[in-house]
Amino acid sequence: MKVEPGWIKDINLSFNEPLIALKDVIYIIVHHTEEIGWDINKTHRFHQDHRGWSGIGYNFFIDENGEIIKGRGYHVGAHAYSYNEKSIGICLAGNFDIQTSSIEQLKSLSKLCIFLLHQFNLSTTHILGHRELKGVTKSCPGKNFNLSQFRESIKMQWPNCKDKE
Repeated sequence: MKVEPGWIKDINLSFNEPLIALKDVIYIIVHHTEEIGWDINKTHRFHQDHRGWSGIGYNFFIDENGEIIKGRGYHVGAHAYSYNEKSIGICLAGNFDIQTSSIEQLKSLSKLCIFLLHQFNLSTTHILGHRELKGVTKSCPGKNFNLSQFRESIKMQWPNCKDKE
């Protein structure tokens, strides 16, 4: 089990079934809720009540104010078909087809990604948007979310980035 930093808030979500621990993480996959005004609780209830899942499918959730909240944590998610067993899914609140992420969200996403890249010994090439996965036709995490620019910003913020070796 990985050490979880104190800046990740745990609200102790209740899941309908036991969660399975992640073994080999090789991707970080970025999502958006696509719904405006949804928080982790509304997303959790939607995944349970309407999708019939055990609970929220994402490993971590970032609110509009930048707060990072634990979803499934280091357990197999339900966020990216055929990638769930080998990835961490991070969802940002908002619809980035019609708006842009807040500065606070971007800062928190960067902080969380740098932490996870370090924990799992990955490079920025392992950060993917949901839309970059094979077979995905959605724009997720939204057409206004520039994934290339985000990956470049991580390289600039993280001096020991594996990409620079």
